[in-house]
Amino acid sequence: MGFLTTTDTSKKAAPLELTAQAKTDLMLDSYLDKVFESRHGSGRLDWSQFLTADPEDLIYRREVLTELSANPHLVESIENVCKTLSQIHQLLEMPASDEFYAENIREFSVLPLAHSTMSRLSEELNGLIAAGTVKSRGLIKLADVVGEKVRTTFTKDFDKHWKELAGGIDQMGSVRIRFTLDGDMRIQGAALTQVDSQRFVKNSLFSGTMKENRQKEKPWNLEPLKDMKTPAEELLQVQLSNNQKEFLQVLTKITRDLDDLYQDLSFYLGALLYLRQMKKTGTPVCWPQIRPKEEKAFTAVQMYNPVLTVFKKGGTVPNDIDFKKDGEILILTGINQGGKTTFLRTVGVLQAIFQLGWPVSAQSASLSPVDRIVTVFSHEENTNLEHGKLGQELETLRAGLDLATPYSLLLFNEPITGTSPMENLFLSREVLSACKLQGYKGVWVTHIYDLASGADEMNKELSGSCISSIIAIAEKGADGI
Repeated sequence: MGFLTTTDTSKKAAPLELTAQAKTDLMLDSYLDKVFESRHGSGRLDWSQFLTADPEDLIYRREVLTELSANPHLVESIENVCKTLSQIHQLLEMPASDEFYAENIREFSVLPLAHSTMSRLSEELNGLIAAGTVKSRGLIKLADVVGEKVRTTFTKDFDKHWKELAGGIDQMGSVRIRFTLDGDMRIQGAALTQVDSQRFVKNSLFSGTMKENRQKEKPWNLEPLKDMKTPAEELLQVQLSNNQKEFLQVLTKITRDLDDLYQDLSFYLGALLYLRQMKKTGTPVCWPQIRPKEEKAFTAVQMYNPVLTVFKKGGTVPNDIDFKKDGEILILTGINQGGKTTFLRTVGVLQAIFQLGWPVSAQSASLSPVDRIVTVFSHEENTNLEHGKLGQELETLRAGLDLATPYSLLLFNEPITGTSPMENLFLSREVLSACKLQGYKGVWVTHIYDLASGADEMNKELSGSCISSIIAIAEKGADGI
């Protein structure tokens, strides 16, 4: 619908590709699944569908998020629309049933709720646009779509008609039923005609004037009809079930072209939740400078891993990084528990957050979009496989490199461990040499110092990316970790 991307799709860059293994390796699923959970009737949204490599889309989303951050009342209206659409999704996903009970009528109240929340959002957006407060292309498009939906789906006097015919649904006191009789006074049909909030008391000559009679009469409701084995009960059950089916058809009509809208709005609400979490943990965020993909840029000052800052509630140690122009492979070595894996994950997480179009957790940053984030992490040996651990690791490395392009981000975390240190050094240099010749950008974590110390020699012998080495030094955060 145009709330996440610019309208011209003919020249768009391909979306950022992120494998399920990469999401697990970077711990992105454990964090972003929580950000997006419970925003859809069927469960979590697949956040990876929102990743983009298109700089125009990143700017487009930045415009919308900036204006939403400055207008909390608008955000509240959007949240109310999403909650209502989520309720409708849940109703539509319920299994069909021929049974119909009085409490089912209350489900109909979601219809005026959809009308009121969408009308309120439309009015608020139009007011902000008229005042010049909202100027982003995405929110202007949202105002057009929501306004058109309200006009075409609901009648002009919807609220008035609903109040007259179904005003008692929220606090149902009684219902009015019309029975159709034939010439012999036999019941031929039944229909629900009205729902009232007030209790119904049997009409009599004196009921309007004698208060004591009104108090003695028992209120009538739909419940006794459940146990009646009469044509009246059976016909009414059929009619009410048909009413429910027609109601669900109306809900389907309302929502069939709003699913994309719902997902797009949920994306922005997820981004705002992320920003609130960063603020709560005292983690700095910034809008990174967007560099062309050809530069292969990745520079960040005082970068934090947002996953860890949320799960550890702050206290993580920030790091700096600055990839050289035209590609660089950093060999990261250091003592065990020195933060090497955390550094590696932080690089990958920041790249993904950047390509969602969100601010990144750093004091300042400058990044190029990538087409893939490829991760090759050391994992436990799978004893069910035919090859040994080294064979498994080499297969994983080959699979990762087959996915990579010169515009990918490669993250290797101790990818070779199933052999001797000498053979590890030899194999690692072979793989790094191939990556260098292809002009790849990435980080290679290793505990073998000789691999890092040989970076200058590899740069002299081979063209392509620059290979550099850095040593991780353990520091304690505010929480002592």
